[in-house]
Order: sequence, then C-alpha cells, then structure tokens
Amino acid sequence: MKKLILFCSLIFVARLTWAQTGIQFFKGSWKEVQEAARQQQKMIFVDVYTEWCGPCKYMDKEVFTDAAVARKYAAHFIAYKLDAEKGEGVELSRKYNVGAYPTFLFLNSGGYTVHKVTGEREKDPFIGLADAAVQAGADKNNPGNQEKLFAEGDRDPRFLLRYLHRLAEADLDNSEVLDAYFKTIPSHVLEDDSTLLFLARHVNGTRTAAMVYLMDHYKQLSDTSKEKVTSRLFEKLVRNGAGLALKEKRLLEYNALRAFGRQLTGLNAGQQAFLNRLDLLYSGLTRDDDLLKKAGYIMAARPFAVAIDSIRSEDKRRYDRIMQPFLSGEKDSTKMPGFAEEKKIITQVYSREISEQLYIAAQAFAQLPSSENKALADALLWAKRCEALMPGTKPFVDLIKELEKKKR
Repeated sequence: MKKLILFCSLIFVARLTWAQTGIQFFKGSWKEVQEAARQQQKMIFVDVYTEWCGPCKYMDKEVFTDAAVARKYAAHFIAYKLDAEKGEGVELSRKYNVGAYPTFLFLNSGGYTVHKVTGEREKDPFIGLADAAVQAGADKNNPGNQEKLFAEGDRDPRFLLRYLHRLAEADLDNSEVLDAYFKTIPSHVLEDDSTLLFLARHVNGTRTAAMVYLMDHYKQLSDTSKEKVTSRLFEKLVRNGAGLALKEKRLLEYNALRAFGRQLTGLNAGQQAFLNRLDLLYSGLTRDDDLLKKAGYIMAARPFAVAIDSIRSEDKRRYDRIMQPFLSGEKDSTKMPGFAEEKKIITQVYSREISEQLYIAAQAFAQLPSSENKALADALLWAKRCEALMPGTKPFVDLIKELEKKKR
C-alpha cells in the first residue's frame, strides 16, 4: 500500500512539474545530449532559435510551458535548445541547413535527421509534430536511417536517388550525397538537358563538385529548363552561397557565384536589387570606388524618389493591415512577448524600409575620398531624408555629421 501511495505521489509530482515548468530542456553539450538519448533510447527534439526571434519567444512563453505538450515531449524525446548564433549552434545550424527560426529538428540518437519543421505552432499542432516525428522515426526509409546507410558506404545509384529525394523533402544539406550520385552518372548523358536540370533542382550548397559542373554548363540548359530553376538557383547559390562567402570574405568564391547569378535567366526586381546590394558591400571591401558609386546610386534612386507624404500614407496603411487581426479579436496581443515594443516599430514599417536603403547607400559613400564632392553631397541628402523620416535616430544623426565634416 505504501509503495502504491509512493508511486501515485511520484506521478503527481511529475505532472505538477510539467504543469509548472513545461518542457524540460537538457543542459549540456551536443555530445552529452546524444549520449543521454542513446542511454534512454529516445529521439532528440531540438529547438533552434535566436535571441531576437519573436516567434521563438512566443513558443517559449505559450507552447513549451503547456503541461500536455511537456508530457508528450517527455515521453518520446530528450529536448534540447540550440542558439543558432552562439557556440555549437553556429556549426550545427549549418549542418542541419537551418535558415529560419524557430526550426524544430527531430533526430535519432546518432544525430541523424528524422523530421524537420520550420515556424511556430500552437499547442495542438505542436503535439501533432511529435506524433509525426515518432511515426517518421519508425519508417525504415527516414533520412536518419538513410544517412546511416550512406555513412556505412552504400553508393548504389538507386539508393542515392531515393536518399536525395528524402533530403529534398526535409530541406537538408545534400552536398556529399549529390556528389556521390554525380560520380555515378554516365559520361555520355552528363551534358543532357535532363541531367543538368536534375542537378539544378538538387544542388543546395556551394561545397559540391556537382555545383561547379552545373555552373560551367549552365548555358547548355534549354531556355525552358532555365526558367524552371532560376528562383531555386538564386536562393541556394546567390542569396545563401554568395552572401555567406562575402560575409566570410571568401572573395574568389564570391566572385564566381556573383558572376553566375548575373547569368541566371529572368531575374526579378528583388533579385536584381540583392545582387546590387552585394556589389555595394563588395566594392567597399575592395575599395572599388566606381563600382561602389554605381551600386549606391542604383540602391538610393527608387527610395529617394518617394515623397515623404506618400511614405507616411503607406506607413498608416501597413499599420492598419497588421493591427486588423488584433482589433478584430482574431489574434491576442497579450500572448505575444514584446508586443508593446513591436507595436511602436510597426507604426513606421515603410519609413524603416526606405530609410534602411538610403542609409546603407549613404554610409557606403561616406568612405569615398573627400574629392568625390557630388557623391558625398548626394549621400548627405539621403542621410537627411532618413533623419526626416525617423527624427533623432542616432545612426542617422551621426552619419549626417560625418558627411558634413567630410564635405568641408
């Protein structure tokens, strides 16, 4: 009887703990959480977040604290938090191809991906994610099991093809697998349109021989095939690949990817603007004043042409649209961490968008020599427009002072 009372008490304490604290996240290193998962024969649930991510904070406050959520996740997983911008999180986020937050990873104890989902969820759908992950874990063809077979040396083309499809479904890095499959493609079909189209649809990183081959033979793709893969190649190789190469100052790699981006068929205005922004950053690093001025004038032309009254009107229109779900009761602002501060920000959404572009261009021009009178005078006008839209903003005020000093 005493044992029964003790057992029931333990259950009550466990439920009370879940109710009070929610999901219990493992404290320790990546190696240690994998070892704990192996010992307990459980999968690993990883919440990949950043400190600035609003939806991540919502999950922390409203979902992870729920008792039913805690019970479900404690039953099946060792839970772990990973800051994508600190410590081990930087390299692990890259390994698991995390590009948005929050991202939820469900891994087997070996660290192989079984299931992956991006974006916040409410309580019931989040419980549903756990069920889906458990079901995926029982599938012998899940990416985690296939990764293990690949690591053990399976290079059968049919297996590699299945594995590539599963990696694509899970949005995981496939560079090593794609290169292994690339080696199995017969030489006489390598330059076929269907082969090049396959490579274009599956390359998702810059560290692969298949990507180099595709870049070298891109012009041989038919116009129809080029149109099918422009958006994908731009995101994977230019926005992600060239952007990261520039950030890490791998400039030879950056130049090759940027040049490839310029070749892509049917780039839209947003993609063209991104390439121009890369030019502005690159020219600042390499002190190419002519390219810097060209890119800066292109960036500032459209936002500077918009009248202040039009910007204010667009600010109000966007604010009303964003606030509508809260005013109608569709969304509850009290459940959103930091909503009061965010509300202040969304009163000037368009002003911030315009100011950001003008500020970036003006700041880049500030490094030009003092002999560049016209360019510096234009940069001063852009900086003053920023300050007019958002009065008293310190970076804008400081930039105005810097440009005025340089013009003397």
